[in-house]
Amino acid sequence: MLVCVGDLVEEVLVYLRADPVRGGDRTVRAARVRGGAAANVAAIHAEQGRPTRFVGQVGDDHVGQTLLADLERRGVDLAATQAGGTGVIVTMIGSGGRSRLVDRGAARRLSRLDGSCLDDVEQLFIAATAVTDDPLATAVDALLGEATDRRVAVTIGGPTTSELESLGAQPFLELCRTLQPAHVVLNRDEHTALGLRPRDGLDGAGVTVVTNGRKPTMVAEGSEVSSVEVPPLEDVVDRTGVGDGFTAGFLASRSRDADAIAAVHAGHRVAARVLHNFGPTSGGS
Repeated sequence: MLVCVGDLVEEVLVYLRADPVRGGDRTVRAARVRGGAAANVAAIHAEQGRPTRFVGQVGDDHVGQTLLADLERRGVDLAATQAGGTGVIVTMIGSGGRSRLVDRGAARRLSRLDGSCLDDVEQLFIAATAVTDDPLATAVDALLGEATDRRVAVTIGGPTTSELESLGAQPFLELCRTLQPAHVVLNRDEHTALGLRPRDGLDGAGVTVVTNGRKPTMVAEGSEVSSVEVPPLEDVVDRTGVGDGFTAGFLASRSRDADAIAAVHAGHRVAARVLHNFGPTSGGS
């Protein structure tokens, strides 16, 4: 089983046809979807028919209940609590790319993680968002210690630029050196923001995977560095959650004892299915 620890929030996608005008109105297209890397990886992993558990906190409100019900419908085992208000991310998508307004709400306020959530678990995914702010960061640190004792394979997701402002590049790199995770999965921008050279793996990580959009994915395993081509793709519907889809496909493949290169190919296939759907789903449920 894979257990994913981190955020579950509502994400509001706002598609801009033109830049906003101060004091004026613009017509937009908007949608509400599930947000949070840990929740998205859990959902898409479960859509592949793989046993999955989500651990986190969401608001004690209608939105939180709806988000939990969505995960459960996709086959995710829930070890989540409800308290406070559900967080929200407003993502504005336009010709200049994506920008986000983030309120994590209850997600970061979880102060204790029960070690029993690791029962029958072979893999643990921790999004970098879960190690940036207390009290959640301290609770995750204790859970990582238990995961090490139980020999659970840990995968860490890369920190965004804003998360690095809170955490710092060196503390994240030191976490990887100390924890020695099985995998670190991040994108090229995150890799660069950590001050690493293009073909550098992270010290301590068994496998470092660096995605780069349509460009080849880098895989560093020990002294071996490989590039894996991304298959050409047309008719992209939505890019929301594509990185989470890659991680879910990669980990599902690794759980079946695939080598890192084969798992990257699997990650590409699942990511492609996410790109062909609206919102963070592979369409498997």
